[in-house]
Amino acid sequence: MAFNFYEKQETRGFSDSGGKKTASRKFTVWDDTTAIETPSIIRDQMGVTLPAIGDKFPEEKVVYAVSYSIEHIAGSRNTWDFTVNYENTEPSTYLPQEEGYTEITIDYAIEFRDIWRTGTSSSSHAAGIPVTPGGDVGGQKIDKAGEPLSILVRMSDITIKETVSAASFPARSQGIRAARGRRNLTPFQGAVKGEVLYTGASASRVGLEKFSITHKFRQDEVFHMLQSARRNQLGKVETAPDAQTVHRASNVEYIQPFPSFYDFNTLSENF
Repeated sequence: MAFNFYEKQETRGFSDSGGKKTASRKFTVWDDTTAIETPSIIRDQMGVTLPAIGDKFPEEKVVYAVSYSIEHIAGSRNTWDFTVNYENTEPSTYLPQEEGYTEITIDYAIEFRDIWRTGTSSSSHAAGIPVTPGGDVGGQKIDKAGEPLSILVRMSDITIKETVSAASFPARSQGIRAARGRRNLTPFQGAVKGEVLYTGASASRVGLEKFSITHKFRQDEVFHMLQSARRNQLGKVETAPDAQTVHRASNVEYIQPFPSFYDFNTLSENF
């Protein structure tokens, strides 16, 4: 086989709009010995004689090949056009609808949460130490006559999207159902044990043999722990004077809404 190609220099284009760079190159390919009758023969030359996904655009540092197209030239005898499209996007081994494709999105967020104490031992509870019912959390009292203060809590919403085979979907679905509402048993996406809650997933078929699954997690710097002040029979927070005779909540305990753990690393081989 004598595979031949040449680049149509006049088709080489490049644009930069608002920081997004795009480019393209077009090649004409043919074979002098054996006629090219299917696109697969041309695909086999990607990374050999023709550019492949992830290759850089000539003379550029961060512009990579992200897609391609192969078209037979009308009226020709087994001559084809091979077009490569480039973007300033980090290259991926897989395209979005290919098995193994993974995309991670992180939303770094905050929220305000009512608490009565600061400087408590929430991290030790998160590591798996049981919360003692009715046990006081200690720390510094910051409430005013039993009224809590709203304190900023840092968190991250993590979304992981992956493309998987239809054959593997039933087993993955079983793991998803078991993991919902549980926290991470092992370090996950840079977070220590207990910080990440699995809030569920959504799935849809994207091909005859493929599913797209979107996993959703929430990382919480205080391990999803909630403070609860002891109340009397009338529903009012029980208070007692401190050293400065300021009345503050006399007993505050931790509540862990999500006491169970799961190893999220077993949900998929893609993350």
